[in-house]
Amino acid sequence: MPKKNTAARSSTTDRVADSLRTRIADGDLAPGQRIIELDVSRDLGVSRSPIREALLRLVEEGLVTILPYRGAVVAPLLRERLQELLEFRLVLERFAVERMIERAEDLTIANVRERARAIGSAVLSGNLNDAVEADLETHRAIIASSGNELVAKAYEGLLAQFRRYIRLTSSHYERVGDLADEHEAILEAVSKRDVATARALMDAHITHGFAELLAQVTSASD
Repeated sequence: MPKKNTAARSSTTDRVADSLRTRIADGDLAPGQRIIELDVSRDLGVSRSPIREALLRLVEEGLVTILPYRGAVVAPLLRERLQELLEFRLVLERFAVERMIERAEDLTIANVRERARAIGSAVLSGNLNDAVEADLETHRAIIASSGNELVAKAYEGLLAQFRRYIRLTSSHYERVGDLADEHEAILEAVSKRDVATARALMDAHITHGFAELLAQVTSASD
């Protein structure tokens, strides 16, 4: 019986954490906004215990901060943190693209391309949130294609923050369809085994909208 209760509680905690991650990534919970346990409890129909566990998990993921006298708040967007995420993504995804080309596995490239097509489908349907999720899944597939377990774990460890990053930079596209086109161009270069072009296109994609986003956020010293 205790095992069943523990499993149920873990499942509830997962559900609360997933809900809060989505709301933070979508901007429904803004940086600096308090996360009120009572409101979450009422909205999701859960007790406060799994909510507290979920909040602690989000603290570890860098999405939530616990402040004295205020409790849980959505972690602020800081220039320094965004710059670190950008640099980390560039390092990991450049490596993954290079390894993807070195391994020269057409089936792997076809698998990533299939995921990338979901971006275009989401764009056509006008659903930016689905496009962002498809974008993230495409990048996860690229990382996985490197065949390096440590790189994959490092990427997964920051997945929630990368989702937030992608959601915010994607909002700066003048033409949302470019989001899908950029991935197709990267994969075309990969299929041609053109390392230099693939890297340059990946860099351009990851940094797209970054300068505009950076101009909107504060520094830790402000």
